[in-house]
Amino acid sequence: MRIRKGVNGMAEYREAKKVSLFRILKREKSIRRVLLISWASNKIWIVVRTFLLIGFSFVLLYPLLYIITVSIRESADLMDPLAFWVPRHITATNIVDSFNAMKYPQAFMNTIILDVVSTLLQLFSCALVGYGFARFRFPLKNLVFGLVIFTIIVPPQLIIIPQYINFRYFDIFGLGSVLGLFFGKSVTLNLLDTVFTFYVPAFFGFGIRSGLFIFIFRQFFRGMSKELQESAYIDGCGQFKTFVRIMAPNAIPAFITVFLFSLIWYWNDYYYAAMFFDRIKTVSLALESLKQEFLIMAKFKNDFLDPYVLVTRLQAGCLLTIAPIFLLYLFLQKFFVESIERTGIVG
Repeated sequence: MRIRKGVNGMAEYREAKKVSLFRILKREKSIRRVLLISWASNKIWIVVRTFLLIGFSFVLLYPLLYIITVSIRESADLMDPLAFWVPRHITATNIVDSFNAMKYPQAFMNTIILDVVSTLLQLFSCALVGYGFARFRFPLKNLVFGLVIFTIIVPPQLIIIPQYINFRYFDIFGLGSVLGLFFGKSVTLNLLDTVFTFYVPAFFGFGIRSGLFIFIFRQFFRGMSKELQESAYIDGCGQFKTFVRIMAPNAIPAFITVFLFSLIWYWNDYYYAAMFFDRIKTVSLALESLKQEFLIMAKFKNDFLDPYVLVTRLQAGCLLTIAPIFLLYLFLQKFFVESIERTGIVG
């Protein structure tokens, strides 16, 4: 009996061992299958992601690549399907002709003086207003801030006529009307075709996209520690000195973000410049009138202007217009990305 029980026990043990081995093998197969599926899905996602990135990059870079390739080719290559991306004949004549027709040095200096000063004025005013909304309490604060945000969605075409009339008959705080009581008519200034049509709104926080910049500064200052402000008050700093000495130096990322955005928007502006300027030519205005300049030059010389030549020259003008902004972003890309992340605009 004992021998029989021992034999049966050994058989049961071997059977249980076989079952456990079978289960282990089955589990290993399932694990391998899961790992294989996971590896394959990862590889497939890498391939799909690569194609998506290439596709999106091509869509974004296509205009820039087209401008560059058309600007440096001769007009005969426009009709050559084999030289669509890489021209057979590379030339800088188009860029030189557009450079001279746009009077690029003068237009570039006018744009730099106008945009940099407007950007700095807007930077100061928007930072001050954003700091006030973030740190101080006053009646109807939320209502006023809502009106500031509302200016972001108001199209410029809606207010351009009142602005034009205001700059044509500019009256400083109503002083012209008061003087009119003594001189018989209101004393006003004509600010049209002067840089003050950009400087005055920027200084008073009503420049291009000022509502957005006030919102950025307000959100950034709200996220800063109140202990910094209270410590400055304890050390004897006033409200303005606290802003200049303590809060502003700690808001460098927000200042960089607003400076770059404001500079780019002022550089690309055509609508306000075309409405307010007649003699002052910016780069955007020079580009808009480039076609007319070439037509006038051809008519003056009694020459026929080839449409294909005109296309290459216009694209060269576009290249000259975007080149400074492209170089600016190329050198400040690191600071730009870091400032965007720290101000919380991403997403």
